[in-house]
Amino acid sequence: MKNLFCFFSLLLLFVGCKEEKISSEISPQDATNLENSMATVDLLNRISGHSAGNFSSDQTYNLNVIYFVPSDLDPASGFQQRLSTLMLWTQDWFKQQMHQNGYPNTTFGLFTNAAKDNVRLNVIYGSKDKTQYDYNNGSANIINEVNAFFSANPSLKTGDHNLIILPAFYMKADGTPGGGPIGPPFYGLGKNCFALDYPGLDIQYKGNTSTPLGNAFVTWFGGIVHELGHGLNLPHNRQKVSEGNDPQKGMALMWSGNSTIGVSPTFLTGVDAAVLSVNQVFSKGSTPFYGNTIASFTAVKANYDNIKQAIIIRGRFQTNNPVKSILCFNDPNVNNEGTGVNKDYNAIGWAVNPIGQDSFNFEIPIAELVEKGDGMSYEAKLKLVHENGNVTEKVYTYHFNGGVPIVDFGDKDEYAKTGWEIVGFSSQELNTSYPGAANRAIDGNLNTYWHSNWSQNPASFHPHFIVVDTKQSLEALGVSISQRQDSQAGRVKDIEIWMSSDNVNWVKITNHILQNTSGQQNISFSSSKTLRYLKIIVQSSYLNAAEKNCSIAEIGIYK
Repeated sequence: MKNLFCFFSLLLLFVGCKEEKISSEISPQDATNLENSMATVDLLNRISGHSAGNFSSDQTYNLNVIYFVPSDLDPASGFQQRLSTLMLWTQDWFKQQMHQNGYPNTTFGLFTNAAKDNVRLNVIYGSKDKTQYDYNNGSANIINEVNAFFSANPSLKTGDHNLIILPAFYMKADGTPGGGPIGPPFYGLGKNCFALDYPGLDIQYKGNTSTPLGNAFVTWFGGIVHELGHGLNLPHNRQKVSEGNDPQKGMALMWSGNSTIGVSPTFLTGVDAAVLSVNQVFSKGSTPFYGNTIASFTAVKANYDNIKQAIIIRGRFQTNNPVKSILCFNDPNVNNEGTGVNKDYNAIGWAVNPIGQDSFNFEIPIAELVEKGDGMSYEAKLKLVHENGNVTEKVYTYHFNGGVPIVDFGDKDEYAKTGWEIVGFSSQELNTSYPGAANRAIDGNLNTYWHSNWSQNPASFHPHFIVVDTKQSLEALGVSISQRQDSQAGRVKDIEIWMSSDNVNWVKITNHILQNTSGQQNISFSSSKTLRYLKIIVQSSYLNAAEKNCSIAEIGIYK
C-alpha cells in the first residue's frame, strides 16, 4: 500500500506541475518508473511534457525528438531509454559519415543529460484516437498538434526539424509491428519525418537478423534513420558504380540503406553531406537559416566528351545568398516511372565547390552511372546549396543512344515572347479551378500550362494542336518545350513540329518524342529555319493508352 501511495503522489506531482518543475522535481529513475507504469495503469489525466532531468546542448539549433501518443494507445514500454540510446547512436553515425566526407565534428544537435546517455523527448498525448493519425491522412493532424505544443512551450523548440515517433498501432504475436490494417505515418514530409516505436526497438538487436525481433529491428530502425534523412532535407539518391563496389561503403542510406544500416556498410553520399553541411541543426553557429533566397542559373552549357567519356556541365549562377556547393543529380526515368518524390531512388549525384563567386564545372564519367539504356531519359538536376540551408534547383533533360549520352541541354538564346499570340488550337480547358487556356503555353511561367478540354464536352482523342504567331519572321535553330510541372497528367509524348510564313501553307520540320520529365527539352533543327508561325501537333500522351488529353507548360524558339 505504501508503494501505491508513493506512485499516486508522484503522479499528482507530474500532472500538476509546470514544465520547469517537472524537470527539477522528478528524477530520471522516477520518470522511468512512471513511464513503465503508464502501460498498465489507466491514467485519467495524461499530460504532454518532456523527459524528466536536466538537458543541454552545445549547439544553438537542435533536432526536436517528439513521442506522439494517440488517445487510445499507451507509450511502448521503456521508450525513453531505448530511443535515447538509438538517437545517440544515430547522432554518432552521422558524425562519422560527415567526417568521412570532409566535414569533421559535424552532426545534428540533441538535448542530452550531463552523462550523455539520455535524450530529451517531447512527449505529446494526442487529442484523437489512432484512426485520426493513420499513414494516409494522419500527418496533418499530428503536425497541427505538434505545432500547438511548441506554441505553448516555445523553449522546447530549438530547431525547425522534427522527428515524430508514434507507438505502433498493431502488434504481431512475435512482438513485432503489424497485425492491423494500417499503421502511423512513416515518411518524410518537409522538415518533419515520422516513424514508429515498439518494445522490441532496442539497440541489443542491432545486426541481429536471426530472430523475428532482430529482423524487425533492421527494418524499423533503418526506416527511422532513412526518414530522418528526408526530414533533414535529403532526397533519395544511390551510390555510384565505384562506391557500390567498395566494401567499405556498401549501400547509400538514401537509396536502400534503411535495410542495411547496423548490419552491413551503409554510408552518406557526397551530395548528402553537402546538403547536411548547411543544415540548420548541424550548425555550430546561431545565424538565421532558411530565409528568403533569390537565385538562378544564368548560363548552363553541357556536352559529352568522347575522349574522357564524361558528361561536361559548366555554367554560372547569381544569388543573394552565398553558395556553399553545387550538386548535379543524374536521375534516370526507368520504365517511364516519372519524376519527383519516390521516383528518384536511382539518382546518382556529384558535388563540386564554386569556382570563384559564380561559376561551376562538373565532369561526370558515364562509367559511374548504373542506368544507360537506349530510349531512357535522364534528368540532370542542378542544385545550388546555399549557406542558409536553402537549395535552388533547375532541371534539364538528356537521353542515351547506343550507350552514349545525347547531351543537348542548357540555356539557349531564346527569342523574347513579347507580342506573341496563340492563333489556333484544337481545344483548351477553361475551368477556373483547373485553368488550361492555350495562351498559357507562351506566358513565360512554367507553373501554368495549356491543357486540352476535359471538364465539359471533352476533347476528342489525339491529335491535338496549338499554333503560335510570333508576329515577325524569325531565324530559328530549334524549339524548346517544357512539360506540365505539377503532374504527369496529359504530358505529351509524340509530336510533330510544323512551320509557316502565312498560317495557310505549312511545312513539317520534324517528328520528335518528348520525355516524361519536368525539365526543359530542346529540339534542335537540322538547319536554321525561317518562320513566323509555329504549330505543334500532339499525336500521343503518356500515362496510358486511353489518355486523350494533352498539356504543355511552355513553348519557346531559340536562335
